[in-house]
Formats: sequence, structure tokens, C-alpha cells
Amino acid sequence: MTKIYAIPVPDGSLLAEFDPPEAYRDCYVRRESGSVSLEQFIERFYCSWAFRPERIALGLIGRGASSEEARKLARGEVDSFAAWMVIERRSANGLVAEHGPEGSARATARPQARKGRGDRSADALRNTKNAEILLQDFRGATASWLSVKPSADGGTELLFGSWVGKPERGVVKALIPFHRWYSRVLLGGVRHIN
Repeated sequence: MTKIYAIPVPDGSLLAEFDPPEAYRDCYVRRESGSVSLEQFIERFYCSWAFRPERIALGLIGRGASSEEARKLARGEVDSFAAWMVIERRSANGLVAEHGPEGSARATARPQARKGRGDRSADALRNTKNAEILLQDFRGATASWLSVKPSADGGTELLFGSWVGKPERGVVKALIPFHRWYSRVLLGGVRHIN
């Protein structure tokens, strides 16, 4: 079984910079041999056996979470997937893909994540190693973060994190242990890419 570790949310990441600062955040990492792009990671994550029950449930309520829709998200062809919208997508050099005039994607430099809507991937960000994407649910209550980062041994670290906007609510607080377990299952369910 692949080892999954809880780590502090990386400073400077889209997840660390997402508003508000007092919200709950967590981060898990898994090491993969070889080079893995963010596009590969997104597709494998949302098409995994571990995410399948959630995809089925989302499909039943009309939120559409097909494998093809996950692939479009991975390739940056859409800025939403099922119950989530892309807040921001960033490469290691600080390039952010966002909508330009008439909805065309373009890369720009931006110092930090902002709470916004409709950011989209550009071709330049698709296969960049140290890259990340932040998606927020349509209600604004939770967010998911995926990132790839080169590891010292020549492989890639796959990172998955979450943001919960109002963690002090009784039901939300009670579900945090289950959420931590489920996050590990989701990251562990990503099939080996190499």
C-alpha cells in the first residue's frame, strides 16, 4: 500500500492563501516515482476507484461527474466539475491561468490566491511539474486543492488538501475525523501513474 502522510499546508500555496485564514485546512502527500504532471494527477484523482462512489452520487443529483468531464478539467478545458468550480490554477513560476477577453485562457503572474470565480487553465500550465489547482464547491463551504511537486529522489509528490470555511459548526467539527480518513483514501486511490 502506498504511504500517505499528513503534512502542514505548504506556505505560499493556493490552499494556504485562500480566505479566510481561520478556516480549517489539511494536507496529505504521497510520493510517486517519475515525473507526474498536474493534468495526470487531476484525471487519475477524479477517475479513481476511491472517488467513484462520490461521482455516482453527484451524477444522481444532476451534478455530472463523468470520466470525460474529469479529463476536461484536467486538460483545463472547463472551469467547473460536478459541484466545484476552479478558483485558481498556478505553475511553479507563479503563472496563473485565468479568463482573458471573450473567455480565452491566458497566463498571468499573480502573487497569491484570491477568492474568485471562473479561473481556467492555459496550455502552458498543463504539464508543468510544480503546479497546483484550487476548486471550491458552489456553496462556498469547502474547497479542494491538488498539487504536484518534484521530490528530491527524482519522483513527484502528489499533494491533496482541503479547506472548510466554518469548522466550528457542530456537525462539521464532528465530521473532521471522517474527512481526514477519507482524504487519505482518496489520495491512496489514485492509481500509479508511472
